[in-house]
Amino acid sequence: MKFNILLFFSCLLLAGAARAIPDLEPDVTAQVIDMLDDLADGKPAQERFTEKGASYLSVPGLSAALQGCSRPFALELLSRNVNGEDRMYVYRAKCKPKALRIAVDFNKAARINRLEIAAER
Repeated sequence: MKFNILLFFSCLLLAGAARAIPDLEPDVTAQVIDMLDDLADGKPAQERFTEKGASYLSVPGLSAALQGCSRPFALELLSRNVNGEDRMYVYRAKCKPKALRIAVDFNKAARINRLEIAAER
């Protein structure tokens, strides 16, 4: 299961510039933008994350990766999937020098269970 998610995210990174899809859940996107603002400021709100999700906050350079992004964050939704009770979203944030791909999983309680940020290729 974990391997499938990583494989899916890796394929998205290799696919290049994916097309945005309609964002039918702007409230979720707003939550992600708020979370990214907190991260960029170096003050992530722990209550937004599950215990597993909070482990992603210890990745070195996470805040620094977001410094090249315009504020407020402008996100494009690239994909939305459901796996059991988890909802998985992949966004593109336009940043300099490269855009970022941001993968976020929300559990059934709307807390972040996974957060991955990588430069778009």
